[in-house]
Amino acid sequence: MSATASVCEDELRTMLAQRSGLDKDSLWYPVYEVPRAFGLSWPLTEDQAEDVLADLLEGLRRVLPPPRQPRQDGGSRRYLRLAEITDRYERCDTRRILERIHRAGITPAGPAFAGDTYDPRSERGWGARPYCAADRGGRPSWAWWRAVREAGPRPFYRMPDPYTGEGAPPVDRALDLRERTRNDATYREALLAAVREDPRQIDCWAHLGSDALERSGAGNWALSEALGFYQTAVAVAELSLPSTFTGVLAWSELDNRPFHRALHGLGLTWWQLGDTEKATAVFGNSLWTNPDDNQGIRYLIDQVSAGVAWHQRSEV
Repeated sequence: MSATASVCEDELRTMLAQRSGLDKDSLWYPVYEVPRAFGLSWPLTEDQAEDVLADLLEGLRRVLPPPRQPRQDGGSRRYLRLAEITDRYERCDTRRILERIHRAGITPAGPAFAGDTYDPRSERGWGARPYCAADRGGRPSWAWWRAVREAGPRPFYRMPDPYTGEGAPPVDRALDLRERTRNDATYREALLAAVREDPRQIDCWAHLGSDALERSGAGNWALSEALGFYQTAVAVAELSLPSTFTGVLAWSELDNRPFHRALHGLGLTWWQLGDTEKATAVFGNSLWTNPDDNQGIRYLIDQVSAGVAWHQRSEV
């Protein structure tokens, strides 16, 4: 198509649907608004259409702003929201999914363990020293643990369980289906069907991310897919957190594990994509919210924060 070829409104909407992966009917309004928003008139030239598409796609991926944070002491440590780490989602539907959950109503995280607190100076909090990379001959910075200790006792929280139906949760049904059929495509479709029905299913998003990460050897397209799934899982989970979150989400509380799996996968994916700064921020969130570190993030964070490339990492 030449630069002078015409692109009508319906054709542009079709092109946007193909590139975003969104339903064409859901894109009626942004395309309808093109003449007013861009100062153009139908039909568009091919060059105009490409410029408009790039801008519309960028808008679809723009992160939702984080909740307003009350003023804090400059030294106070807290959870860093996804919107503070990146300015764009990898998936074009993540923002719309979050807006859909907002409209339906958010279930907040609540106190865990009968209102108990995590004390890093107690035996339950690893006492004076965590089991860390030094125990395997590494040379950790311990910066994350010092921040945990300096924060003192913090309340335990439990993430809400989005599944209230009968029988096994959707993620368990999908895993059982994969076990029975040995068909990864069927497994992925079951997970996708679950999040289409209820996008609050954090564990389904996280398992979709893990499935894509396992296929990362096929090329960066699989890493991009994993990034989108993990970002969505984390963003959905964050909706349930207080605006300024300084609590602990213990791994021993089962409803917290999907969020931790998503954080772990998101950090690994950004590391493999070469963005060690974002991976460091995510791993820092993991250790801050789960200092007992049941996933071994403490063995990774020093290499990532030092900018070590994924293919040059040392196995600990």
